[in-house]
Amino acid sequence: MPPKLRASLLTASLLVLAVSGVAVAKTSDRKQPTNIEADQGQMSTKDDTPSILDGNVSVVQGTMTAKGAHGTVWSRKGKAYRMLMTGSPVVLTEILDDGSPMKATAANVDYNLDTDIAVFTGNVVITQPKGTLNSEKVTYNMKTGTVNSGGGPGQRVHMVLQPKSGA
Repeated sequence: MPPKLRASLLTASLLVLAVSGVAVAKTSDRKQPTNIEADQGQMSTKDDTPSILDGNVSVVQGTMTAKGAHGTVWSRKGKAYRMLMTGSPVVLTEILDDGSPMKATAANVDYNLDTDIAVFTGNVVITQPKGTLNSEKVTYNMKTGTVNSGGGPGQRVHMVLQPKSGA
């Protein structure tokens, strides 16, 4: 096997290992009520017209907490289907199914509740006991457990993998 191909396969394998913990966010959290707070809110009852949350936005669902400066929520027929949080940065924390903590920071977090896909953009840092992942963009599909990361030309993904305990 050519060295470049072997290095590419190793890198892909390491990426899967590094983000595997991200793919097991606490499944029971999504069955909990969602509590949202902000300094100000402008709500809309019209379908597809965004509701705006401004100042110290906090979203709590089970063990998951997200905090940011601003939030926008889109609803249809009384049901939210998308939430965009922005901040400096947005900070998300959660306890994973295996009991370990996870912390993610990014300039923006765009979550589609219908597809269960969250897109983190802008100086993304995801930290958990298994390691860290730094990237300009991370797309996380909670249904499939797939995590894609990267950015534009010249932007690289950086991972630090912690050794197994006792190794």
